[in-house]
Amino acid sequence: MKAPGKNCGNIFGSPAVYKMLVLKISEYPLNKELLRRYMTDIAPDAGFVREVPAKRYGSRPTEDKALRIADLNRRIAEVDRALQKIPAEYRSGVLYHTIYHGHKGIQGGKGCSWSDKMFSHAHPNTWKKWKTRFILEYASIIGELDYICLLNEYRPTVPQPGDSSGNPPPDVVE
Repeated sequence: MKAPGKNCGNIFGSPAVYKMLVLKISEYPLNKELLRRYMTDIAPDAGFVREVPAKRYGSRPTEDKALRIADLNRRIAEVDRALQKIPAEYRSGVLYHTIYHGHKGIQGGKGCSWSDKMFSHAHPNTWKKWKTRFILEYASIIGELDYICLLNEYRPTVPQPGDSSGNPPPDVVE
């Protein structure tokens, strides 16, 4: 399916979809750290570690850990594949901005903006273009692009009436 074009009011269909995609991408450093911890926990001395069977029925700690590791590998690979579609000189900046933009007060950081020094070698519009393409590529990899296109296709073209505070009316079920 073709990606939404510039003429769509909001490329991602809705702000909620965009935030969901950014949130999944922003877990990238955490996923890498969790994977590192799981891998060092599995073989601390590069030898075979035998786990003691649990007392309760159905508990499979080794299998659970292997499934968690496979899931973390998949999530990391999805972000890495999307990054490969971005020119090399923009990859680290786009990833950094996607992860840390708007994180003021979180993780002890001040957030970041396109006017920061690290982004000075290109115009902010160039950075925004590559960030948008990165997030759309990520959406395509995880299977959300069809949903985004569907949202864009069925978005109302006429402004909907709202109440006095500007909120849209609730959906009426007939």
